[in-house]
Amino acid sequence: MVAKRFGMLNPVYTTNYLPEIDEALCTGCGKCVDVCAVEAVGLVSAGDPQSKRKRKARVNEDICLGCGVCVRNCPQNSISLKKREKHVITPLDSAHKAVVMAIERGKLQHLIFDNQAFWNHRAMAAILGVILKLPPIKQVMASKQMKSRYLERLISRLNY
Repeated sequence: MVAKRFGMLNPVYTTNYLPEIDEALCTGCGKCVDVCAVEAVGLVSAGDPQSKRKRKARVNEDICLGCGVCVRNCPQNSISLKKREKHVITPLDSAHKAVVMAIERGKLQHLIFDNQAFWNHRAMAAILGVILKLPPIKQVMASKQMKSRYLERLISRLNY
């Protein structure tokens, strides 16, 4: 419910790495495609004029989680992991994921106040706990979205 309401169906990256396919070694066997849980790996035409049916693996980096399962299952060792260009904060758990994504989309206040599931002290404590463990820049973003003096005070005490 929260994922649909706040647009959290986009991936949250699980690692700071992406698979990189060595096209010279890839035989297009499809084992990487079979093991990818999010269907980020697919087979495309190899563009070989000698063999029009020849295929090679390709990674959709927009949806890849960076889990590395494809790397471990490639019989040709044609897939390796490379660092993402942009460092990402990986979520610790589902609460952390929901809060970080709401902050990044500018909808933290909606996550808390428009969702009756979060109208209890345990849920609010979990959300505040996540916010207080975030890097300072994310804390500032959360504070501006919430417009809460209480949250500003908590964050300022934590960062001194």
